[in-house]
Amino acid sequence: MSTPSLRYYWTRQEEAKLVELWKAGTTNPEVLAKQLNRKPAAIQKKLGRLGVVVVQQKNQPTTTNEITTSEKLPTHEAALKLLAGALEVLQKPGLDKLELQRSRILVDALQRYDSVLEKFERWDQIENRILEMDKKIAELQKIQKIQS
Repeated sequence: MSTPSLRYYWTRQEEAKLVELWKAGTTNPEVLAKQLNRKPAAIQKKLGRLGVVVVQQKNQPTTTNEITTSEKLPTHEAALKLLAGALEVLQKPGLDKLELQRSRILVDALQRYDSVLEKFERWDQIENRILEMDKKIAELQKIQKIQS
């Protein structure tokens, strides 16, 4: 196979092939680089941009797209504080490209999170009110049976 050429853009077919190989279990960026005629660093960057996190363990890169869940939901206030912090970072001059991307992703994620949290809280309130109504209906039915 030829040495990787200096190509900056990925075609959709190349991205699809990368994802296909990764899903099939080829997670080593060096192996993927050889198969796609790219440099390992380019493979790692593209995997990151596609949402696959490349983790370095014992000098052997591996990939994962696992997301751990948290039992505690951050409040609106906590989300807004994080959003304010990210916006402050974005205002600083001289940020490198990676810092800008991370901050922008954080801002977008926090805005979406706050919207989803608001909907969740509304549904949670509705569910609680329905449960209260069910209890009251059951109590009224008991009273009605006793009176009959």
